[in-house]
Amino acid sequence: MNNSNIDVDAAIASIARKLAAYDAEQLDKTAYPNEAKGAIWSTVPAPDWVSGFYPGALWYAYEFAKRRDWPDREQWRHRADTWTVGLAEEQFTTTNHDLGFMIMDSFGHAFRLTGEQRYKSVVLQAAQSLAKRFSPKVGLIRSWGDIDDSRNYIVIIDNMMNLELLIWASDNGGPADLKRIALDHADRSIVEFFRVDDSTYHVLDLDPATGQVKRKYTHQGMHDESCWSRGQTWAIYGYAYLYEVTGVDAYLKQSIEAAQYYLARLPEDHVPPSDFNSDLVSVEFKDSSAAALAACAFFRLSRFSSTLVDKTKYWDAAVQTLSSLVKEPYFSTSSDFASALRYQARNYHSDASHRLTNTSLIFGDYYLLEALLAYDSALNLTNANP
Repeated sequence: MNNSNIDVDAAIASIARKLAAYDAEQLDKTAYPNEAKGAIWSTVPAPDWVSGFYPGALWYAYEFAKRRDWPDREQWRHRADTWTVGLAEEQFTTTNHDLGFMIMDSFGHAFRLTGEQRYKSVVLQAAQSLAKRFSPKVGLIRSWGDIDDSRNYIVIIDNMMNLELLIWASDNGGPADLKRIALDHADRSIVEFFRVDDSTYHVLDLDPATGQVKRKYTHQGMHDESCWSRGQTWAIYGYAYLYEVTGVDAYLKQSIEAAQYYLARLPEDHVPPSDFNSDLVSVEFKDSSAAALAACAFFRLSRFSSTLVDKTKYWDAAVQTLSSLVKEPYFSTSSDFASALRYQARNYHSDASHRLTNTSLIFGDYYLLEALLAYDSALNLTNANP
């Protein structure tokens, strides 16, 4: 398997410098970084779906600081805690489906790395809040819209990433039916979101009364029948995670089939366009955040694959992707750019100057850190068991 020459320490140290700089300059610890065309992050309040990614990135920095015994590791813990506690009230929200992103990436990592019960209680409550957006009639968790909207029931593929909150809570003292809700959502998503070629739709609109699908379309992709690349990676990652925690073969199969679609359409540098149906191929129209997500998922698939051929295939895909992301043009150490990871896209857009594309996104740096930590862990395990 290809181990490349990725300098994990240098990459994470560079990302950490940007994270620390934002903490130092931002006095309001509830103004969470969101996106940026240049050096200055726009910010969002705690109820926004991206609010958990900056605290999560700080927890990843703390995790690496402990791993490498950085002398300022406790300062990283303090930073992470300071930005996490501002999200505490979101444990009670029922107005969106993004509590997995918001709470698992902040309080979830906090509990995992410290064991402090004050973090765990927030995660358990957040899971019960998210569960209120589930309809047994529909068999899916409502993504957008009022919880009691009787006309439309909107679900997006991104919701696969929020199932971890329910499953973790169910396995750690929460009600058992939280896991059943998550798996019901996952099972129906296999039926409804995937096309025959294993690409994904972005959005479903269903009838709340009957559960019947009224329409399948896109909100962030090129057109309704195109494949928005980050949506595809939400699916790959989400089902890989589900297999890890349940052992259900259907979830591994779905992740692999979605991954095959993704891998077959990648350019040479392993960083996809923001939509696989787009003919805009220059770097300004790529989505490196999707690539970072894919790398995280491929490291998982490499662990789970039953044959050496498949283990090698997914390992090499992850490493080749990560190798591209930690060097130019995708990786920037310059203070001219808010994020370390450049050329991200919130949505597909044909105008590179539009705010939705060719931009910095906080979740791109978060998933890049996750991929770097996964790579480092795998190398350490290999070195410990040659």
